[in-house]
Amino acid sequence: MNYRHAFHAGNFADVLKHVLLTLLIEDLKKKPAAFLYLDTHAGRGRYDLSESQAQRSGEYKTGIGRLLELPPASLPQEVKTYVGLVKQSAGPDRSPITPYPGSPQIVALLRRDADRMVLYESQPSEAQELRNVLRRERRLSILEQDGYAGLKAQLPPKEKRGLVLIDPPYESEREFDAALEGLGLAHGRWPTGIYCIWYPRTGRSAPERFLGELQRSGIRRILNLTLDVLPEGSPLGMGGAGLVIVNPPWQLDLRLKQLLPLLHALLAEHGAGGCNVQWLVPE
Repeated sequence: MNYRHAFHAGNFADVLKHVLLTLLIEDLKKKPAAFLYLDTHAGRGRYDLSESQAQRSGEYKTGIGRLLELPPASLPQEVKTYVGLVKQSAGPDRSPITPYPGSPQIVALLRRDADRMVLYESQPSEAQELRNVLRRERRLSILEQDGYAGLKAQLPPKEKRGLVLIDPPYESEREFDAALEGLGLAHGRWPTGIYCIWYPRTGRSAPERFLGELQRSGIRRILNLTLDVLPEGSPLGMGGAGLVIVNPPWQLDLRLKQLLPLLHALLAEHGAGGCNVQWLVPE
């Protein structure tokens, strides 16, 4: 299993992650106190979907590409907000697929002056491009280090509130174990923080084992949401993705139960697949 983001940027799974990320950041902004956003696998911050890698996979065409073609009035408000950020990232007179924003740039567009960002990216070329993309940002640290080690260094944050995104490439099934260990370490140091873990849904056993280990972890308030755009057992590659949220904002589950079916209808061919929102572990 190999999830190289240049091939998959802008696909349905990226849309799912970024719509949820937008919701979480907007909820944090409801209180005046500053917050921390920490990203363990930040990537390069921006992707050119007109380049050969993205064009060869073509996955963005049924993800952000499809949403950009639709009239804004036809989109749910949460999706409309996200599409607006993609267009804002491009700026006037530029195609939105050329400077498509990754998670760090989306948060940079949404956050307030007092909110702080700490971004980890272990690949030197990716980290340098991330610096280029966000060079004008203040209250920003970009660290060319292992993001899981950074959880110990950065938590608990001085702001006492915030969001940690754990979004590894899943180049091997061991990444599921690393994500679990990272979450356990972080939650032990800062049990009141919001944590979001993205994961691919495949026909292999690792995703289900990952969810089972979460249920047995002793951590409370774990919400799981899934979006599948291909029929079960499809041989065409990754047909689904999931997001685990620890300490989700109040009533986020109810909001997602309304939003996810609408997003699925926008992204799934002929209604294939499905979506679900459920508590893995309640209060």
